Amino acid sequence: MAYTVNKSNGASSPNQYIVQDGVVNTQTDLSFIGKGYAGYGELIAENFLHLLESFAGPSEPTKPIQGQLYYDSANNRLKVYTGNLFVPAGGNVPYQSAQPSGIQQGDLWIDSDVGQLFYYDGSQSVLVGPPASTGSLNGFIFEAVTDATTASQNITKWYSDGTLIAIVSDVEFTPQTSITGFPTVKKGITFTTSPTGIKLHGTATDADALGGIAAANFLRSDTNDTTIGTLGIVNDSGMTVGADNDLSFTVDGTGINIANTVQNTDITFKVNDGGTNKTVMTIDGSESRIGIGTTTPSTKLDVSGTVNATAFTGPITGAVTSSGIQLTQNGTIIFEGSTDDAFETTLTVANPTADRTITIPNVSGSVVTTGDSGTVTAAMMATPTSLQILSSTGAVLKTINGAGA
Repeated sequence: MAYTVNKSNGASSPNQYIVQDGVVNTQTDLSFIGKGYAGYGELIAENFLHLLESFAGPSEPTKPIQGQLYYDSANNRLKVYTGNLFVPAGGNVPYQSAQPSGIQQGDLWIDSDVGQLFYYDGSQSVLVGPPASTGSLNGFIFEAVTDATTASQNITKWYSDGTLIAIVSDVEFTPQTSITGFPTVKKGITFTTSPTGIKLHGTATDADALGGIAAANFLRSDTNDTTIGTLGIVNDSGMTVGADNDLSFTVDGTGINIANTVQNTDITFKVNDGGTNKTVMTIDGSESRIGIGTTTPSTKLDVSGTVNATAFTGPITGAVTSSGIQLTQNGTIIFEGSTDDAFETTLTVANPTADRTITIPNVSGSVVTTGDSGTVTAAMMATPTSLQILSSTGAVLKTINGAGA
C-alpha cells in the first residue's frame, strides 16, 4: 500500500511525495523506498551519508528542494537552495573573480582580482570599497603614525595606482619615521614632493600664498594698489591708460612712443603747486603745438614767460619783438645780405671802459662809418649846423655838416 511523505511547508508546491510499494521514489536527491523493496539498506545508508556531507561535490544537486544544503567543494562554500538557486549560507562571502551566479539581493562578494567588496542590489553589484585597481593601492587608508615628539597622529593616506600622492591631517607635524615625499605633514592636505609634479589642478576660491609668496604681496588688477618693487613691462606693446586705452606707451623701431589714441585730444603735464594743480605744458593734439605756461599755444612752440637758453641755431624768420637785447663782451649781431655768403655786417661788443649809450635818431637815413664813401647829411645830426664855402660869385662850393651847440 503506497504512503505519502509530506513537506514541513505545506504551502509549497509540491508539498508531498507519494511512494508506491516495491519501488524507489527519485523525485528528490534522497531515495524514498517503497514497501517490499529489496536492498533498501544501501539506499537508506546513502541517504544518511548524503545528508551528512550536505551533498558535497563540484556540481550542485540536480533535484534540490527549498532549504536543502549543498557543500560546493569546488569553492569550499556551504550553500542553501532558495527555491530557485543555491546561494552561500551563513557568513560566507564568496571570494572570486566574477559576480556569483546565484547571488541574491543584499548578498556580499569579494572580487579576488582587485580585492574589492561588492553588494548586490537586486539588479547589479555595487562597489563598497576600497576603490582599488589590480595590483595597486588606490583610495584612502587611515593610519596612526608617530611624530617627532613620539605623539600619535591620525592621518589619512591618499593613494593612486600604488603611489602615495597626499596625506590629510588635522595638525602639522614631522613624522618620527620618514615618509617619502612628506618631510613635514601640513595641517590640511599635503601633496607629495616625490614624485614631483603632483599638484591640485582646477579653480580655487582662495589661497594664502602663490609660489610661497603671501597673497597680500601681489598687485591687484581690480582696485587701486601700490608696489615697493620695480614694475616692468617687458614687451614692445607697452602700457595703455584710460577706460578706452586713451594713452599708450609703446616701443618700436623709431624709439619710445607716448601717444594719445583719441583723435584731436591734448596731452597736459601738471604739477601740484601748494595744493593747486597747475598745467606747465600742453601738447595741443588738434594743432600739433606745444605750449609752456599756456594751455592754448598759438605757434608751434608758445612760451608764456622767460626763456633761458645757452644757444639758438637755425634761421629766425618773422619779426622779433623785444624791449631790449643784452650782449656780453665780444657778443655779435650779424647782418646777412640777400645771399648767404662770406660777406656779412657784424656788430661786435667791445669791452667798454664806461657806461655808454648810443641813441639812434628818430629820422631816416644811412649810418656812415670809417672808410665809407657815403655822404653825411644834416638829417644825421641831432642838432645839425652847416658851414658853406662860396665862390666869388656866391655859388655854394661845399657844405660841411656838423652837430650844433
